Amino acid sequence: MIFDKRSKPKLDTVVKSLIPFALGCALFVAACDTVSEGDAEDLIVVEAFLFAGEPVDNIRLTTTTPLNEEDAVEIPIADAQVRLIKESTVYELVSSGSDGTYQYPGGDLIVQSGDLFQLQIEYKGIEITAFTEVPSPPTGTVMSTNLVAIPSIEGNPGALREFIRNRDNALSVTWNNPENHLHFVAVRSPEDDFPDYILPEFIRDRFRGFELLTEPTTTNFFDITLFQLEIVGNYSVTVYRINQEYADLYDSREQDSRDLNEPLSNIVGGVGVFSAFNGQTTDFEIVRE
Repeated sequence: MIFDKRSKPKLDTVVKSLIPFALGCALFVAACDTVSEGDAEDLIVVEAFLFAGEPVDNIRLTTTTPLNEEDAVEIPIADAQVRLIKESTVYELVSSGSDGTYQYPGGDLIVQSGDLFQLQIEYKGIEITAFTEVPSPPTGTVMSTNLVAIPSIEGNPGALREFIRNRDNALSVTWNNPENHLHFVAVRSPEDDFPDYILPEFIRDRFRGFELLTEPTTTNFFDITLFQLEIVGNYSVTVYRINQEYADLYDSREQDSRDLNEPLSNIVGGVGVFSAFNGQTTDFEIVRE
């Protein structure tokens, strides 16, 4: 599956995609263990993700109201105490609003390769903790070409549509992955007040930027077809290395939620995942002939 421009995903769409699976398994195990309804409602779901070189603003907390053994309604938690610890230095996070998201407001917290972070959460007497290590970035990230010239739409719109749909004109991004580690790819273009849309059917009232995300993969390449793109101009391509905590959860995704085994998770006192990612970026440009 690829999350493309039509669904307008955010970066955390990919990394959060396993949370419903983890929650479903935990709820089923809780039900089979005859946990009280009140205890089930106290189940805290942690979605905490760090990105090397980027601000800390991808930490979200929710609690649940079970509907049945497999489904639940999430309720954001906006008043918890949340902190990160790195090399004995404590960084207090603040709530970003009512959606349960937390961020670090200062500029002194730097996420780098090899950093070991501890996450601590306190909420209504419940204590949650987790550890994650920032992986090294991928290496050897390169595009098959950094410049693609597409036909002019004025001369022959049909030829343009045929050109961008032709997979022979696709771009490829490749990276080194001899040990088959998990990676995902993000293709982005920035917001533009006066975008040059590739095709008229792509035109919107306002172009808020473009983001195409892949699901995690153990391969070392991803093909970008021109029809997946939206505007003429510059694009960045970032390949993100996924660390072990998220890989463990991803590898257990085939598990039947009715099995009496919870998926691998590094969250103690709750469910979810605390993970970190590191990326290497390259770019390409789309121009008209």
